[in-house]
Amino acid sequence: MHCLNLKVTYNCTNNCSFCFSSYLKNQNISLESLKKAVLQGKEEGCNELVLSGGEPTLVPDTLIELISLASENGYEFFIIQTNGVGLALNKKLINFLDAIGKSKNICISFSVHGHSEALHDELSGKKGAFSALEKALSNISKTSCGIYTNTVLTSKNIMHLSEIADFISPFKPKIMQFAMLHLDSPNELTVSLLDCVKAVKELGKKINLDILKTEGIPYCLLRKMEKCVGESFWPNTLDLYNNDNQYLKDFKQIDFEMRKKKSDCKNCIFDEICMGVWKEHFEEFSKLGTKAVR
Repeated sequence: MHCLNLKVTYNCTNNCSFCFSSYLKNQNISLESLKKAVLQGKEEGCNELVLSGGEPTLVPDTLIELISLASENGYEFFIIQTNGVGLALNKKLINFLDAIGKSKNICISFSVHGHSEALHDELSGKKGAFSALEKALSNISKTSCGIYTNTVLTSKNIMHLSEIADFISPFKPKIMQFAMLHLDSPNELTVSLLDCVKAVKELGKKINLDILKTEGIPYCLLRKMEKCVGESFWPNTLDLYNNDNQYLKDFKQIDFEMRKKKSDCKNCIFDEICMGVWKEHFEEFSKLGTKAVR
């Protein structure tokens, strides 16, 4: 699979303190440049389109136009990453996605950071965020679209993963992902890599491992749960468009020093597909004494 990730807008209704793109909120990306990127992606061989942000459902007409253009040009798989706000009430967008889903593979990936209004709204930095999310999940569950979820692991929700899974499960997600917090420097929300691994392994006793996925946890820390390493299911090639006229081909996080691997990782049987850990977790990772999987 060859994927193009489009940053549709950097504006967002939520104010997650752990958002790594919040500093770009006032930056605009023109519709014309986005359309050009879709067409360039097709020329590069892309057949999957991820629409992200910011909050992409804040510009529903742009979403509709981009997905229509991509569909007409041979893209087969679509993912929209969202907090759900635009899918709680916008019937036009919901009906459009439902129609597309009957001929194309389209999944809506929801950010779910808590199982309750109090927790989710606190981590999202927005009163009413949980109510909108719950309504959006209900709406999409009645369409032809698939549902993914992503939960960023923090010190405030890591003890509630079972309850979060209970909240999500009735909506029948295809993927339930739990991601390592990614910040330039630790803060009060940071959880250790080892504590996240323990929490995910405990959750794996409860939910189907075919659904459970992680981000930022390498294979060597998930022995007997290797199928849960979410990066295994990422596209073979990822192109990124995150600014006007800035199309990045074959984008790899490790090439931009966002992630790191140990020197002996090259001896691991998963080396070619493993992306290592976020750079801010590398010091801890290097001290855990993990051995290359052989």
